[in-house]
Amino acid sequence: MPIIPNFPAALLEEHRLWHHTNHHSNPANLPPGYGEKFLQFHRQYIAKALQWYERQGYDMRLVAPWQEVPEEIRSAPCYDRNAEMRIRNNPESFATADELGLFLEASNLHGCIHETAAKLYGQPDLNDFDLAPANTIFYNIHSMIDQWYQNWERAKGMRLKNAARNGGASVRAAGKAGRPGSMRAASGGRSKSVRRSAGGKLPRKAGGKLVQSSSRRQSAPWHRPARNGASPWRRQNGMSPQEKG
Repeated sequence: MPIIPNFPAALLEEHRLWHHTNHHSNPANLPPGYGEKFLQFHRQYIAKALQWYERQGYDMRLVAPWQEVPEEIRSAPCYDRNAEMRIRNNPESFATADELGLFLEASNLHGCIHETAAKLYGQPDLNDFDLAPANTIFYNIHSMIDQWYQNWERAKGMRLKNAARNGGASVRAAGKAGRPGSMRAASGGRSKSVRRSAGGKLPRKAGGKLVQSSSRRQSAPWHRPARNGASPWRRQNGMSPQEKG
């Protein structure tokens, strides 16, 4: 999936600041309240970002939630299938939204999805919380996580509030989700806006089409040095999944 052109700097900064402000070094020992804050922030953030995205006339299929975690990500050594199955099939086992959010981080589900998608799909920005929101796969991931959150809310008999999938751009995108485990649009093929050239790169096109960033980094995302004091999602000496997008 490509970089979103002209993505607002203010939205990137909002995401970056949240992760800096709420940074903790040990994802297995996050403070009470972090889990719910994580879920609520990202719900509101993706709703705001997708409203902007739709106003640009971009292809909503590219940012629709994954209905399943792609099998190639599930096969990664860092991925905990049992943790995913608990969230999806036994949401009532989490007493609170905070417990759910903390489990997402402590189990490394969130972190592993970001890290593995960055590697498999050649999108290193997904592994950098300064840049990830400008990538369409960020919304595939976080809209899916928000669906897990909604599933918990339904299991608890709660009314959905400010859900990213309720109304506006995101609910229209949800009906056009890409095939599970696929990087193609729901139509069964790639959108014209992301058709690849013979060299495998995403071409730059005029008229607001999604493009490959000309300044994309060539180094592996987990070796990218910190920018302006920011820690990349995967450090050379260990993971900090709570910093993930």
